[in-house]
Amino acid sequence: MTIHEDTSPYPPEPKPGIETSDVFTLRSAMGWLELGMPAEARKELQTLTPEVAQLPEVRGVQWSILAQEKNWAEAEELARDQVSDQPDNAANWINWAYALRRTEGCGIRMAYDTLREAVDRFPKESTIPYNLACYCCRMEEVEEAWRWLDIAAGRSDHKTIRRMALRDDDLNAIHDQLTDWGA
Repeated sequence: MTIHEDTSPYPPEPKPGIETSDVFTLRSAMGWLELGMPAEARKELQTLTPEVAQLPEVRGVQWSILAQEKNWAEAEELARDQVSDQPDNAANWINWAYALRRTEGCGIRMAYDTLREAVDRFPKESTIPYNLACYCCRMEEVEEAWRWLDIAAGRSDHKTIRRMALRDDDLNAIHDQLTDWGA
């Protein structure tokens, strides 16, 4: 499991300038997702105009719906498009890698390569190196996993990263060593 198991890591906020009813619809869809009801969230989004449906905030909710439905092929395609449209949004890269990991014919190596491409682009983002550590552990590249964990901790803090890592099944291979790490 990586940091963001069930939904998009960054719930989108409505964009200033869209109609109040569209803001309400988007927030309703997000509420349905929080309740674990992606079909209802999808119904909410279907009421939006085509222009509003293409806003990055709405597409983020669409990605979260696909993730909850475990529709990884469509989630990967949507996230890839989001990275193409908004390459400076870290959540798009994280979502893309997350979906790649689970899409048939792709896998952890492709997820790793995708996030590896993004890590320097977002020098303050701790989620990217954390997820790289998870991918490395899954690929049995433990030394490199530690390197990425150190980077994640440097961008956040050891206590937070260690606490997350101790609960993360992707990092089972190093759980024994995590207790003393960064203490």
